[in-house]
Amino acid sequence: MDYVLLNLGKAASLVTNIQVTKWGSNVVVSCLYDPLGASQPYQLIFRECREVRWQTVELENVHESTADLIGFSVGAGAYQEAAVLTTDVFELSIIYSDFVFQKIDKGSFVQLKGFKSFYVKPSS
Repeated sequence: MDYVLLNLGKAASLVTNIQVTKWGSNVVVSCLYDPLGASQPYQLIFRECREVRWQTVELENVHESTADLIGFSVGAGAYQEAAVLTTDVFELSIIYSDFVFQKIDKGSFVQLKGFKSFYVKPSS
């Protein structure tokens, strides 16, 4: 996968949890980069959400504890363009005001804000 803007590398990521708070206005997607190697946790944080749409794409996988991250487009904040997160189990579309990428890097948190659109390509 191509994580150039997230500065993660080329290994796969898994979605491990999704938290929806404040009646749907905040969405936190917890992920694990390189689960077979470095196992680095990170979060995709969407704040002040106006719309969250969830579509299950593979019903036979709904009992799995993780989902393979296949694609991610951060869209545009300030409610301009929806972020779309695609996995092997579901697709999530979020219209939001603010996006933060947060990861733990050598014991400290790193937060990046204000990304432009990008797409994570499946590895071959």
